[in-house]
Amino acid sequence: MENFRTKIAELASRGFDTGAILNEQDLPASGVAICQNCVLYACPDNLIFEVHGNILMKYQEAGETNSSLGYPRSDEMDDPEFSGGKVSYFEYGKIRWQYPNGSQIEMYEYVDLDSFEQQQAPLREKLQEIANYAFEALSESQHSIEQRITKGNKESWCGKAVGYFYARAGAPTKTTSQFMNTSNIALFGSYGTTTFDQSGELRSDYRENTTLKEQHVAQDAARKMITFEDIEAEYDLDILPGDIVLVDNTGKGGADHIQIVYKYNRENRMLTVIDGNGSGFALASLGIPNNDAELRKLSPDGIPVADKKQWIEDDLGISLIYQGDVGGHVSISCHILKPEFQITHKDNALKHKRVWAIVRPSILDLN
Repeated sequence: MENFRTKIAELASRGFDTGAILNEQDLPASGVAICQNCVLYACPDNLIFEVHGNILMKYQEAGETNSSLGYPRSDEMDDPEFSGGKVSYFEYGKIRWQYPNGSQIEMYEYVDLDSFEQQQAPLREKLQEIANYAFEALSESQHSIEQRITKGNKESWCGKAVGYFYARAGAPTKTTSQFMNTSNIALFGSYGTTTFDQSGELRSDYRENTTLKEQHVAQDAARKMITFEDIEAEYDLDILPGDIVLVDNTGKGGADHIQIVYKYNRENRMLTVIDGNGSGFALASLGIPNNDAELRKLSPDGIPVADKKQWIEDDLGISLIYQGDVGGHVSISCHILKPEFQITHKDNALKHKRVWAIVRPSILDLN
């Protein structure tokens, strides 16, 4: 199976040697490749994940894909909760390994999906309303929407834009005031535990606002935060229109720009975003000239600007123009949430771009 060989090459680029394929087996709607150093599981959604070592033995003991764990949903990785530990995630649980306890299965709590969806509906609707306000701003005169958002003070106006869109949907000032800078948003989404230092590294050792978190969890209304580590691991990402995006554009200090999600396409992992003080695309209906020379350039993430423009136009059925990498207006653009298109300062000190985190407020933050 060619997909297995592609996965082997991907793992090799990340420093893991699967060894040669010894045998391939078909499963209902999926398949397995038994390699010298691991087993590759092709899942019904065509994604492939490796399981190896002690975690593989525990998975086999449980019954593999026929077990209550279901199919793998990640490659083995460092356990974020236990220093020196390893973990693999599955559809309905995870297997953790740590010394000296060995491998342990942890099943996820049962969730009534119909009930959960009903509980989440008000949040989804409110976030979609926020995203719609952001899209509406694209059709306004660039100068007038800038003045309305910044009130003449352009400091932190990407954060002010997100706060403006949220405020239009009725979010209180106590919430929108926390959107003025990237570090505050990271702390907001993680209940105070996670942000970045000036090296750009993820830090999750700050003191948690446990009381607030417990209040939210008790009402099934916890905030959510996806980090660049989740993107690099190629997890299936839960992203909604209206979520807040932190982008690392310059320097090595971490995230430095704020955007809002307009749409996420799970199939190709295209995240379409809108921002204030942006340098993305504008609606052609504004009558602004297109900068053809700038369109032919590469974005800092390695994707041709013209390709991004075409992808958004095709996806949303709109016509766009590109003024160039000039910033200073409400714009629409996109990111591809795959590791090869997440360029860090370490990869390129002169020009880089990666999504550092994606934050979702609680419905309790919006009332």
